[in-house]
Amino acid sequence: MQDQSYLGSGKILMREFGSAAPFEEVGNCSLLTFSPQVNTLSLQDFTKPGGGTRNRVDRVTEVQTSLTFHDFAGANFSRFMRGSVTTVAAGTVTDEALVAYKGGFTPLDKIANAITTVEPAAGGTAYTAGTDYVFQDGGIYIPSTSTITNPVGGAANIQVTYTHGAQDVTQAFVTSAKQYEMLFLGLNEAQSGKAVRVHAHKVSGGVIEQLGLIGEEYGAGTVNGGLLADTAKGVGLSQYFTVEQVN
Repeated sequence: MQDQSYLGSGKILMREFGSAAPFEEVGNCSLLTFSPQVNTLSLQDFTKPGGGTRNRVDRVTEVQTSLTFHDFAGANFSRFMRGSVTTVAAGTVTDEALVAYKGGFTPLDKIANAITTVEPAAGGTAYTAGTDYVFQDGGIYIPSTSTITNPVGGAANIQVTYTHGAQDVTQAFVTSAKQYEMLFLGLNEAQSGKAVRVHAHKVSGGVIEQLGLIGEEYGAGTVNGGLLADTAKGVGLSQYFTVEQVN
């Protein structure tokens, strides 16, 4: 019998089910599995004392899927956290009103790469960098010895002009669940890199199990979902997925 051992690597691409759009890569993924689930019906053999199974039927109830991605891209956050992503071009923010307290850090609306000026909220003489404020971690830190006065009644007490780089902003969990069409474009390393293609017709959009932001290993997001029946497929064609392999 011909050896058909399998050791896979490859790319996962997705697009929204039914959309007139190209497939987009998910990026570097370390896991992709399909797991059929069954409901087993067994008929005991009552014709002899030893018992046993007279008949058995395994009914497929669903096909679960799981993938693990390593590219923390806005598009993946949008897919797997039911969010929306906006790309912000690099630019300058002028006179952003800010409520900033002495002895603490205050984030800016964008992650800054440099602060140009900091002035009183109503305008006036600029404060001194390094003494009245410190540019820190993309935001602004106000030392306890600063001449900047604390806010009154929660009103803005300073205005900041700064520059920022291009950024992706994801709003998590603001959209409903979606279905996707998935392609796996793989290579079988156990067969000299011969091509393998798996086409899942309709995949329920799973939700990321965990977003690891601090750790000793590379970040990973595991997403569990399921394959749904694409009822538009004709007789003799799988409503779930196809597997193609180069011999």
